[in-house]
Amino acid sequence: MKRLLWTLCIATLAQPGLAAQGLPDFSGTWTMDLSRSETAAQGPAIGPVTVAIQQTSGEVRIETIRNGTTETVRYLPAGMKAGERVGTFRWEGATLITDLNTYISNQAVTFREIRSLNPDRTEMAVEVTLTVQHGYTGSTVVRSSTSPNTSTGKDVFLKAR
Repeated sequence: MKRLLWTLCIATLAQPGLAAQGLPDFSGTWTMDLSRSETAAQGPAIGPVTVAIQQTSGEVRIETIRNGTTETVRYLPAGMKAGERVGTFRWEGATLITDLNTYISNQAVTFREIRSLNPDRTEMAVEVTLTVQHGYTGSTVVRSSTSPNTSTGKDVFLKAR
């Protein structure tokens, strides 16, 4: 019996984690660098933006606090069925890509965020693509010439903890 327990303990400790898989860990609290972020230049001035990320091999949970409002989105591995306020994630090398289909003002909207870390893992760049499925009435940082319903921008976040 002791041998079985010892074998189970070793097997559990030997399970590959995020670092062993070579994937970066985005977990932590991040604060937007407003001076280097394009989202900060859109429309009315925005206040501080904080993002808290919890990452495991089976889920990425992102909590965003902006202008006193907190929004949490849960992302599951691509290929799994997503639902209301649940998106999907996938890896392309060391880049984390999240997709979310949702509704804003009764319009279907798709968000794609492509996250990458600097070599020191102290800065996170987030390339955001927003696509309104049926018409577009807002302002954008960069409007795509191939798709007038799409806007893109890049934000920079600094690791707070």
